[in-house]
Amino acid sequence: MNLTIGTQDKIEFKVKQSDLASNLNISEYDGFPDVFATARMVALMECSAAKILIPLLKEGELSVGVSVNITHLAPTLEGDTAISTATFEGMEGKLFKFSIEVVDSGGKVGIGTHTRAIVSNERLMSGALKRRA
Repeated sequence: MNLTIGTQDKIEFKVKQSDLASNLNISEYDGFPDVFATARMVALMECSAAKILIPLLKEGELSVGVSVNITHLAPTLEGDTAISTATFEGMEGKLFKFSIEVVDSGGKVGIGTHTRAIVSNERLMSGALKRRA
């Protein structure tokens, strides 16, 4: 299957308490707000791009994020729905390039670009285990 430039897919995600930046406190000096965490927004963006690649995956393959360049434009409250729409922009070698936009009930909250690669799960995990040894 070939992927056509301009192919889009989206994910609608209801923001839960566990998705708020206030849950990211790692040290006693952190004090993050009760709004959708940037890290969770990035995860949502990645998932919307990964969804586009699912039909291209062969048995034992998955897609992995390679780079992310985003801007978090506005806060989203718990209970609101964030909708991430990914658009396939083309290939860069073996990398799949996407533009991504996230909106909530108030409008645009995030924009960015993202690249993904299709890899063998076995090879990925083997490489990870070698790094730990």
